[in-house]
Amino acid sequence: MQPSPYTPGQVARDVVGRTEQLAEIGERLMYMTELGRLIGRIRVDTGPRGVGKTSLLREVQRDAEARGVVTVWVTAGGDEPLASAIATQIRVRGAAWKKKSRGRLLRAIDQVNFTAGVPGVAQIGATVKPAQGGQAESSFKELIVETVTAAREEGHRGLVLLIDEIQDADRAGLRTLAVTWQDLQAEAAALPAGVFAAGLPQTPEIISAAATFSERFAYRTLQRLGADASRVALVKPAGEAGVGWAPDALDAVIAQTRGYPYTLQLYADAAWARAGYPDPGGQIRIADVEHAARQVAEDMDALFRARWNNATPVQRRFLSAMAQALSDDRSASRADIAAAMGRDSRAISAARAALIDKGLIAVAGHGLLEFTIPGFAGFVRAQEA
Repeated sequence: MQPSPYTPGQVARDVVGRTEQLAEIGERLMYMTELGRLIGRIRVDTGPRGVGKTSLLREVQRDAEARGVVTVWVTAGGDEPLASAIATQIRVRGAAWKKKSRGRLLRAIDQVNFTAGVPGVAQIGATVKPAQGGQAESSFKELIVETVTAAREEGHRGLVLLIDEIQDADRAGLRTLAVTWQDLQAEAAALPAGVFAAGLPQTPEIISAAATFSERFAYRTLQRLGADASRVALVKPAGEAGVGWAPDALDAVIAQTRGYPYTLQLYADAAWARAGYPDPGGQIRIADVEHAARQVAEDMDALFRARWNNATPVQRRFLSAMAQALSDDRSASRADIAAAMGRDSRAISAARAALIDKGLIAVAGHGLLEFTIPGFAGFVRAQEA
């Protein structure tokens, strides 16, 4: 018996179907490390939940560290403001550094926390409010410069910040990040540093609202996996364990999951279990997939029900109208959704925006919307029935 090599709901061990994204990022990392230059544009990969954004970002972290770069990982939206959270993780990463510059680094960290109004650093007076104007940006910029300097003295080749769930960052933190990178590009192009982030589809609008000059951000959309990438995601982990897939079993999973990585991992994991956690030489057959489908249906029904219950009555009306208006079981036009609701298209904007924010739907093209998870439309129709 071998444990399942699949990872539903976890960071993937292998990132497949993202060759183009990883090649672009790898080129930027090479530019930074070989030439000692700043990566001037902050890259943000966006997409709905379940398409592998965090897994992609972790692969970027592995690549950067393999090139001798210090990486700092932050998941936005926690108790700390973004700038302070980055400062905290830099403190953790630099804890073992012994060079003299570490003293300057610690002072820079404390200054970022001070300007963010975070308690616990040396402060004068009983109350400290977040800094206004350019003070926060100046402190954060100094922190980045000092961190890169200290890292290079320790033998590293630069610094990369990795920010997951960036759409949940505080507005002041997003502005500080944008202003800092704009200033660094003008003042410190020879500083080997970069930022890579991941967020939900509405991330560009959120960042633009925080910093209208956010042209320093390069947005890329993560789509679902194609059929070939889905096939690799199924075959490769099993093959490394000496287990094969019957062709009809592969085709069935690919057809059912429609390139959605989370569902694909659920199917593969359940089929592996049904096949008896096969030893090398074993095979996953169509009967295993058919049995797995029942378990996956239960898992997805629980997920769908939670999302449905999280929607307001108006949002549920929107979802029902959208499920009815799907032209190809994939996308629906905003005009058709409004017509099904008996409303003007402008009158449904609030519900549309809220459902995008919740990750239930996503923009599929000009004037088009799609459900983020395959099968959700059928669930919505069943609620109406």
